[in-house]
Amino acid sequence: MSNMSLVRRIGVLRSFAFKRPYSISSDIDKSHSYKDIDQRLKYDEIRGKIRALGSLSEEQANDLLTEYNLDQKDHVDFRNMLKDFLDEFLNKEEIKLNVGSSNIGTNVRNSNKFPFLNSTPPNKEYSIQELFVRQYHHSQQVNSLGASLTNVYKPHEDVLNPKKANELSIKTLLAAGVHLGHSTSLYRPSTQPFIYGEYKGLHIIDLEQTLIYLKRASKVVQGVAEKGGLILFLGTRDGQRRSLEEAASRVKGYFVSSRWIPGTLTNCTEISGTWQRHEVDLEDTPTGRNLEGDELSSLVKPDLIVILNPVENRNALKEAMYARVPTIGIVDTDSEPSLVTYPVPGNDDSNRSTDLILGVLSKAGELGRRRRLEKVQQYRQLM
Repeated sequence: MSNMSLVRRIGVLRSFAFKRPYSISSDIDKSHSYKDIDQRLKYDEIRGKIRALGSLSEEQANDLLTEYNLDQKDHVDFRNMLKDFLDEFLNKEEIKLNVGSSNIGTNVRNSNKFPFLNSTPPNKEYSIQELFVRQYHHSQQVNSLGASLTNVYKPHEDVLNPKKANELSIKTLLAAGVHLGHSTSLYRPSTQPFIYGEYKGLHIIDLEQTLIYLKRASKVVQGVAEKGGLILFLGTRDGQRRSLEEAASRVKGYFVSSRWIPGTLTNCTEISGTWQRHEVDLEDTPTGRNLEGDELSSLVKPDLIVILNPVENRNALKEAMYARVPTIGIVDTDSEPSLVTYPVPGNDDSNRSTDLILGVLSKAGELGRRRRLEKVQQYRQLM
């Protein structure tokens, strides 16, 4: 049988199949023009006829073949041509219409993806199911758009997972706002070595100096923790309690997030006389030994104090000087660096800035404590 005769018989078969009823689906809004509606109906008609042709049973197909006297060879050729025709049609790119912002209803693949979707006529509004499909299609398209952000500064990691001192950079300090000083009217001449310049009435802190002094302070914290010293963290501003808790837990130290009680270091008989005391070893494990005599009344003081806002806690700085306790403090352009043993120039008014500096210091203390525990384990293995 020639190809022309097969094409003619396919046309006859189409004429039979196209008489079957089919449903028209549409996603065209009322506001669209009649031209767009006619174009859409045309594609709906083609899709409906293809569906009707595909829904023919085997008996109906055999009846048609018998009716038009197709022999076995023509039968196979006809089926192959019909299969190729349907595959070519269904595998085409989705039919794109210039109507609205979506072409969901004109995509043949959507019929297979959502077989139970009931389409509404062109002159009616979308159903809830159609609105869901449109929103789903829109979300799939939008998810593939836009740019991916990399190397993003995450402030919460300064509290939960801070960086080490050797991992810190000027870029990180700049992102946290450590460089922002106070107004030039609040300037203290003693902070001149820490000032980089002036911008719009504000002093800009030299971050190179901040990085140098912060690394030096980190070495101090690490050494105190490695020797088993007691570290106290002090910060009395709102929003600093969480970072103080995390820092104290890393070095197994203590923190003060409320008002500093005057006389905590210089008047220990009145302030710390009621504190419960116990002895611990180098692994921070209580020995269980009962303290007697002067051990219960002796002065309890930290080996190092880290202060986040020295301006508001000048009493704590003075008591530390009287008690000969070294201090580390964040010194802003309105602070007095001479009151702090190890000053760290930086912005003490921003929680991001204080969280970053405190996280780096506590990470150094954690490293020192870990080294102390390793040395104790090595000593016990040699015993």
